[in-house]
Amino acid sequence: MPKQSEIGGYWLDHYRDRAFWFITWYDAATKQTKRVSTGTADLRQAEGKLAEYVLLKATPVKAEPAKVALTEIFLRYWHEHGQKLPSHDTCKIALALWTEFWGEAYVSDITVRKQEEFMAWLKARGYKNSYVTRVIGVGRAALRRAWKREEITSVPYIFTETDRSDEEKAPTLTKPEMKALIEAATRWHHHTYVFVMVAINTLARPDANLDLRPAQVDLEYGLLDLNPKGRKRTKKGRAIVPITDTLRPVLLQLSDQERYVMWANKPVKNILFSFKQLVKNAGLDPRVSPYSIRHTMAKEMRARGVPWEEIKGWLGHKIPGVTEVYAQFDPQYLSLGRQAIDAYIAELGVAVAWQGLKEVGPQAQ
Repeated sequence: MPKQSEIGGYWLDHYRDRAFWFITWYDAATKQTKRVSTGTADLRQAEGKLAEYVLLKATPVKAEPAKVALTEIFLRYWHEHGQKLPSHDTCKIALALWTEFWGEAYVSDITVRKQEEFMAWLKARGYKNSYVTRVIGVGRAALRRAWKREEITSVPYIFTETDRSDEEKAPTLTKPEMKALIEAATRWHHHTYVFVMVAINTLARPDANLDLRPAQVDLEYGLLDLNPKGRKRTKKGRAIVPITDTLRPVLLQLSDQERYVMWANKPVKNILFSFKQLVKNAGLDPRVSPYSIRHTMAKEMRARGVPWEEIKGWLGHKIPGVTEVYAQFDPQYLSLGRQAIDAYIAELGVAVAWQGLKEVGPQAQ
């Protein structure tokens, strides 16, 4: 069969009566013809796979912005970095929006006026300002990564939307609502229950709670480092917090697991679906999200007189005046917040059902 759709020394071909098209090329170094399956028998889809494959192979070096297509930058960013991010779903959608609007534009085409048109286009589709900012941020990250890796010589200035007036924050919970959430969790999948209780007792962001593993727990000193070993500390800080009396039993009982929030013997990567069902079962406002727990507990600490500096420590923000490396080993480290959490749970009057937790299976509701 003659070569199909050749691009830069790569072409499509069939082999041994197989249904799928293969990307084929001659490797001069080994003097062999090599191939890789496209995974599709459809020629048009295979041509798309071929173009993508060649694009990823041909990484530019210090190319001028006027000579590099945005789609090339975004495609490489997704394959080499974006799809590995915890927020890969958001990243994928954002890159698709960039690609849809900018089409075949080059890096040099990103002018301020065109960016304003892009933002207006996103808002016309119903995206809130905060989400527009996230979409813009993904494109910025892809371009800056290409520049840092010396694929392009420069990147244009990318501005963002600073207006947050239309942002809808996750609502906080009253005591009866929090009690209803916990009680509903005891009747739902046990991994959701563990997530809720860990969230209440750490004030951590959802991804930090899902990442939590036994290696991050220091029972001797009663501390929990929300940043796993080897993970780079970012602007969204992950704090070192005291272990509450409420949380300690679960840390002990589930200490032999890979992570604390597990489902079918595998770490849970996304809690949103289960959490939405949990909120529904509890009869709560559907706008309640995992962040509602974080915001509720911060508000509760404040209402109980916990100093704002200490609350910032629980939230992972930099604590003013605390620079000493071993500050967390002080017995008084974030202790008022720890006491506030335990008192709050006690006042809810819910039974914290840690006993037999690992034996509790999924119970369809």
